[in-house]
Amino acid sequence: MRPDPAPDAKPPILLLHGVFGRPSLLEPWIQFFEAAGFRCHAPTLPGRDPTDDEVLARIGIEDCFTVALEAYDRLDEPAIVIGHSMGGLLTQRIAAARMPRAAVLLASIPPGVLWPQLRALPHLFPVLPAVVAGRPFFPSAKTMRRVPLNTLSAAEQDELIPRLVRDSGRVFREMSLGASSTRVKASDVTCPVLCVSGGADRNVAQWISKRIAARYDAEHQVYPGKPHWIIAESALDEVAPPVLAWLQRTLSFAD
Repeated sequence: MRPDPAPDAKPPILLLHGVFGRPSLLEPWIQFFEAAGFRCHAPTLPGRDPTDDEVLARIGIEDCFTVALEAYDRLDEPAIVIGHSMGGLLTQRIAAARMPRAAVLLASIPPGVLWPQLRALPHLFPVLPAVVAGRPFFPSAKTMRRVPLNTLSAAEQDELIPRLVRDSGRVFREMSLGASSTRVKASDVTCPVLCVSGGADRNVAQWISKRIAARYDAEHQVYPGKPHWIIAESALDEVAPPVLAWLQRTLSFAD
């Protein structure tokens, strides 16, 4: 059994990346929270760093959850879990399976169906064959610029796109259809939850983000001009400090 932490101690943070992501893309957030005195851990979800198409072809969300939960269980005390995109969905599942100190959902995928937005549909059609077949895939640079990175500067898009990785068509299919692997019983989540979303998100519509916040009675911080890639380094100074302030306010640990 884990010992109870001191009431004012800073718990460790588990950071979970999302689709097309890897831990190094969370580095600005890791550095921010480490500078604030936290120990940060960011596991690699299966097949993504380095890219392994054989692994990506056979894994689904349940496999990603297994890795995330094992990473959580390796920590020496109840932790804060922060997840971006699909990492936000995994964060919800960890919050339902364990008792973390808090859960922070950054542009999170919902538990259940991820309904596409009309303006994103033209970019979805080219990848549908891979998604339906469950094959590893990576969208075109144009799609990445127009959808998850849409309001970032061209220079930041140019820097990010080569660092993104191929992902699993099966994972994307399960999210799109709301497979059983995406389901979370809201009453099982008893820790404090913070939802953070971008008003310009073309992957997760605002009505979906609002519904996620409502189901957990969570505070919802919205950034009107920010895209789905709300973890971008250019957004850090605007988005991360309010997350830290919420954690300080909610958990009452020492500054």
